[in-house]
Amino acid sequence: MNKPVNKETYILDDSIAFELMDLLKAKARHFIKLNEYVYRLFDGKTVVTFTTLEHEIQVEKISGGVA
Repeated sequence: MNKPVNKETYILDDSIAFELMDLLKAKARHFIKLNEYVYRLFDGKTVVTFTTLEHEIQVEKISGGVA
């Protein structure tokens, strides 16, 4: 049975986004550097992607999915 997927996207200042990334790294099972601009964290239930834009960072959180 499929569970609903929740997706949230935020645009944050660099310093705030990096502080958030450091906090989430402590809980993450996996921390993956996809390339120079994209990092992905996974804790088993939620995926958080940090994407560097020109002057800020996009943070995308996806949780839920297949049971």
